Amino acid sequence: MLERMPLRIEVTTQDATTVALVLGGDLDHGSASQLAALTFADGYRRIDVDLSALTFIDSSGLAALVRLQQRAADARAVVQVVALTPYLRKLLAMTALDLLFSLPPE
Repeated sequence: MLERMPLRIEVTTQDATTVALVLGGDLDHGSASQLAALTFADGYRRIDVDLSALTFIDSSGLAALVRLQQRAADARAVVQVVALTPYLRKLLAMTALDLLFSLPPE
């Protein structure tokens, strides 16, 4: 049986308009609400998301990322994925979410 890894979320503010998120562990049904509960100060215009430390993501985790993007769009901001694993890049492409998020070059 696979052991669940708790979701780790590291939030830093790079400047007045950019928030950096580093996600690690499992982003799944049991932890997606942690991502949804994040709040950001007014005035941010970009959220840089590092997904390279995720060990697992399910449909609830993908939905949480989509909701994060929707919240950013409502605030006239963008979500930019700055790092991810080859597996996650393939998963985002298979689900067409690579069209929603700005991804780093391969």
